[in-house]
Amino acid sequence: MLQCAQEIFPKDKTFNPTFELTYWRWGLETAQNWRQRLGQSRVEKWDAVLRGLAKPPVADGKYLFTETTPDSYTNPKWNADHPSVVGALSFVPGPEINFATMQNTFDWVWKNWNWPHTWGWDYPMLAMTAARLGEPERAIDALLLDTPKNHYGLNGHVYQRPGLTIYLPANGGLLYAAALMAAGWDGAPKKNAPGFPDNGQWSVRWENLSIAP
Repeated sequence: MLQCAQEIFPKDKTFNPTFELTYWRWGLETAQNWRQRLGQSRVEKWDAVLRGLAKPPVADGKYLFTETTPDSYTNPKWNADHPSVVGALSFVPGPEINFATMQNTFDWVWKNWNWPHTWGWDYPMLAMTAARLGEPERAIDALLLDTPKNHYGLNGHVYQRPGLTIYLPANGGLLYAAALMAAGWDGAPKKNAPGFPDNGQWSVRWENLSIAP
């Protein structure tokens, strides 16, 4: 049984989703690195899992949402809920992710996703992907995308639906995206606020933020 972040896939028939594969790979490798920093040895069972993880599935130059949905880009029913496939290069730094393939994936999602059927943290996720791909203008556009699930109320929260009128992950995502865009990330261009447009229209000041992984 597998519950993906994009929750529309059948739990008993889904395997090798791109986002979860990448997130798991990064998390397990990070845990091993932490052990080594503490002077401990790597756990061989964890390394065996890392060696055995499948590669993110690809078709026609784009990452499939899951290996079990080869029709990711042809069946409209999959283009809803979280576009988590782009999250594999977002707040997750994208181990094993090819930038050109993710660029194709991101471009398609940007043009074709069913935005009314999304969630508030999807827009910060898109912004972080755009920033890592070297598209700061689109990072800003993602944060400001005019869609029903990206409107903040006077109380500072995003409305999702009746019964879920305060959706807090949107706030956390916005804060993290802004921090990443301002402070940068491992491998980011060596300049102030690398995730913001360098077009003379932005003056970004920040303090006490750490560079993101």
